Amino acid sequence: MRLSVSEIEEDLGPSLIEDIAENYDINESEIILNSFNLVYDEGNSYSGLLNTTYDGMQQTFSIDLLYDGETYLYEWELIDEKWTSL
Repeated sequence: MRLSVSEIEEDLGPSLIEDIAENYDINESEIILNSFNLVYDEGNSYSGLLNTTYDGMQQTFSIDLLYDGETYLYEWELIDEKWTSL
């Protein structure tokens, strides 16, 4: 049984944060997941945006995802980073 888009977002979000933290060699608990929104493209393809906050900066990552009903294969890329307002 395939997950819905909202279920994928909920399931995959923490893994993305963990992967990003590992890539930048930072503690994942310091990254705040603000939002994660996917859209179904076609076939097994999804795309979306992940918004996080880390160390006073707000980041936006593009997400490309393949999901076959069991396994996720994803790529992410930092596309924007800016200071947050206090």
